[in-house]
Amino acid sequence: MVRLNGKKIDTVFFDIGGVLLDISPEAAHKQLSIYTGLDIKIIQKTFPGKAHDAYEKGEIDDDTFFEAYRENLPYHNGLTSGQFWQAWSRYIVKETPVVELLEKVSKNKKTWLLSNTNPMHIHKDISAYSFPKLIDGAVYSFEVGLRKPDEQIYLKAVEIAETKLESSLFIDDLKENIESAKKVGMNAIQFIHPKQLEEALADFNCI
Repeated sequence: MVRLNGKKIDTVFFDIGGVLLDISPEAAHKQLSIYTGLDIKIIQKTFPGKAHDAYEKGEIDDDTFFEAYRENLPYHNGLTSGQFWQAWSRYIVKETPVVELLEKVSKNKKTWLLSNTNPMHIHKDISAYSFPKLIDGAVYSFEVGLRKPDEQIYLKAVEIAETKLESSLFIDDLKENIESAKKVGMNAIQFIHPKQLEEALADFNCI
């Protein structure tokens, strides 16, 4: 294994969903199906993608997103706000072993979160987990008005973290996000499984 000694990384950005946390849209959809009495296929088919994009960019608030979600469902459903947010929390399942790698990295490098996410998951749902205590800061899509794979979000991230693209390393599970980060000059690793990530982090002298 060749170590990339020429890469002087000072800051490592971690994605949340699919990297630090296992997520399950299916669990949320199943709960929504129970609450509404609608077939789960209808729940999946009527997901309001444009409203979700706006929600994760901070363009609409919690209540507006809930109303957009409910309006996309058949009119006869009786979904309440409380039920919706309870189901929404089920997107998050548990922490992954990558949190242990984050802890190792945090001993040598600055560690940040860089995530497409929403206020409800951040302000309500992740507080029970350990990884928020291991980071130096976070760049959330709903706070900066940008979502991956928009290349501008990586430029904003290094600005906020007071670092540079060439001295940053970004970890994400989605190939398109990795490719867009590399296009602007950021080092990036696509997360496949913990062992692969551990070896890649070692290559970058981060653990």
